[in-house]
Amino acid sequence: MKKIIFYIIVALLIGGAVFYMTNKSFVLGRVGMSFTNKPVDAATTDSIGNVAKDGKRILVAYYSWGGNTRKLAQSIHRQVGGDIIEIRPVKPYPEGYKATVKVVRQELDSGTLPEINVAKVNMKDYDTILVGYPIWYQREPLVVEKFLRSIDTTGKTILPFATSGGSPIESSVTTISKAAPKAKLGDALLANDKGLVNPWLKKYNLIK
Repeated sequence: MKKIIFYIIVALLIGGAVFYMTNKSFVLGRVGMSFTNKPVDAATTDSIGNVAKDGKRILVAYYSWGGNTRKLAQSIHRQVGGDIIEIRPVKPYPEGYKATVKVVRQELDSGTLPEINVAKVNMKDYDTILVGYPIWYQREPLVVEKFLRSIDTTGKTILPFATSGGSPIESSVTTISKAAPKAKLGDALLANDKGLVNPWLKKYNLIK
C-alpha cells in the first residue's frame, strides 16, 4: 500500500512538472515579473533626433506591458545614446495579467497582427536597431512582430533583448528572423541578470 501511495505521489509530481514546462511559455515563472499593465505616454518615453555615442546610428525600439522592459530599454538607451521609441498597441492590452493572457492567446490563435502606435522614424537614419520585449508564449509579443514587418530592415543589424520571469529567449529569435529576413540578426540577450547587459553592448561596440 505504501508503495502504491509512493508511486502516485511521484506520478503527480512528474505530471505537475511536465504541465509547468509545457505551459510556462506565458506564465513566466512569475518571479520578478509584473502583473499589471502600466502604459506610459509617448511624450515621456520617446526621444528622437539624438546622436548616439561615437557617432553610431542607433535606434532602441521596445514594447513593455508591465514596465520592466521599459526600464531596461531606457537604461540601455542612456548608455548607447541614439533614438528610443516605444511600440504601443492601438487597442491597449487589459490591465490584469489573466485577461492579457487570454487576449494574447486569441491573437496567436487567429494569426492577426495587432495595429500599433509608434513614432515615425526614418529607418535610413539607423544601422543598428535594439529591439526589446517581454517573452510571451516563448516569443516576442505580436506588436513587436508588427513593428518589424512595418519597417525596412534590409541590411540593418537587429539586436534583440528581453525580460522574462522564466521563459527562454531562443524561440523569439526564430520568429524575429522571419519578421525581418533581410536584417543581420545579432545574439539575443535575456537580461534577467543585469550584469549581462554591458558585456553584450561591448560585444557590438556600442559602449567601451
